[in-house]
Amino acid sequence: MEREIVQSEELLKQEGYQQELARVLTVLQTVGLALSDITPTASFFVIAAQVYPMTGTGAVWTFLLAGIIALAVAASMAELGSMYPIAGGLYSIVARVLGKPIGFLAMTDYVVQAIFLPAAIALGIGSYMQMLIPAVNANLWATVLMLMVTAVAVFRVNTNANITGIFLSVELVVIVVVAIVGFLHPINGAALFHPALTTGESLHPVSFAVILSAVAVALFSFNGYDSAINFSEETDGSAKNVGRSVINSASLGVLFQVIASIAVLLGVPSLPKFFGSTLPIYYFLQVYLGTALANVMVVGVALAVLNATLAIVLQFSRVIYSTARDGSWPGSVNHFLSRVHPRFRTPWGSVLFVGLLGTLLTLFGSVVSAITFTSVMIIILYALIAIAALVNRVRMRGVRPPFRMWLWPLPPIVALVGVILAIIQQTTHDLLICAVIFAAGIVYYWFGARQGNGLWARQRSLAVTEEFPSNAPNIE
Repeated sequence: MEREIVQSEELLKQEGYQQELARVLTVLQTVGLALSDITPTASFFVIAAQVYPMTGTGAVWTFLLAGIIALAVAASMAELGSMYPIAGGLYSIVARVLGKPIGFLAMTDYVVQAIFLPAAIALGIGSYMQMLIPAVNANLWATVLMLMVTAVAVFRVNTNANITGIFLSVELVVIVVVAIVGFLHPINGAALFHPALTTGESLHPVSFAVILSAVAVALFSFNGYDSAINFSEETDGSAKNVGRSVINSASLGVLFQVIASIAVLLGVPSLPKFFGSTLPIYYFLQVYLGTALANVMVVGVALAVLNATLAIVLQFSRVIYSTARDGSWPGSVNHFLSRVHPRFRTPWGSVLFVGLLGTLLTLFGSVVSAITFTSVMIIILYALIAIAALVNRVRMRGVRPPFRMWLWPLPPIVALVGVILAIIQQTTHDLLICAVIFAAGIVYYWFGARQGNGLWARQRSLAVTEEFPSNAPNIE
């Protein structure tokens, strides 16, 4: 019996939405956008590099553990995203599976990320570009970058997908070069199996708790594969393509960074100097390639940061557009943020909101750099998705998702255990900030969003996937 191929647009209409954005992306373009959002090179140089001084040679185990958790989360996202291919992504899924109150908290989590992450990533360009042109302020570099990205992000999404694809090719060359250099100089093999951190010139063992405490940062560096769901209203074809895009982008993002992390620690000539460097990857390249070639790699990193910033603005503008379409804010705000460009069919109001807010925040770089709770916000959202994957499969037994995760229920269980272990290792300060944000979100939900006429309204019921097309287990 032939399997019916369920189109993403069918499921979108079933959830009560009109097709407003241009459905013009191929699977390859969606994977390219999601991988650009992960941006393996920029993440490795800017975010993942923070793991080394925290865990020493135990960084390899941090990356491996985080990679397993990330792939488990991605499997859960892929199945759920294929059933709920909505631009709101993770919050739309959580709301439909775990209920509107928890869904609104997931939306609050996503909105906070939309506010801070573009600026945080853009600021990563500053420290590297200052090495090439010291006279220009790092915050100024980031501000100019955000303005450029905001202007470009308004154009057609497939045009932006092609732009990010070009930059992605360049940045992947950089991270491959890093890996090759490390594997050509294998001098620290034994250190990888005996995690240690330096104090001055001496090494001392690193505990598993320390390795685990850095998992949140490593997960942050892998983060971004969920954007394949945010672009689902612009991805053409079967809903199964959404799941494929999530899995493929997550697998590639994890693979590139884990291999590079092993290679660097394997080949670094002086562990004390490496761990003590403000730019450890640059130190590594400078030793083996010389200053000139290391600076060429820095240009590649700068392009990767530009690429990541563009992809992140594109992603979060879709999230903000979806929140406005769902009636999450006061009427005039919803009207502006849900506006779609008549020619490009992109959510230009939300693009301006995300881009210009990010531009403003880059002017206060020291403040944004001090924000560490975003990693906690990300892994809390992962936990909600893992729970949703378990609940959804049990509740929807007898219905075959367009994309079905392998080895169920292992991926969501691994993801849930992993993120819980990571959360309990976080600082009380960051956990308290997240608690305050969620408390404010739930207060606004009960006394603001529920009083409106949108998705969160008390009298409105969410569409249920039990009305899945054909309601049969033979759906592809």
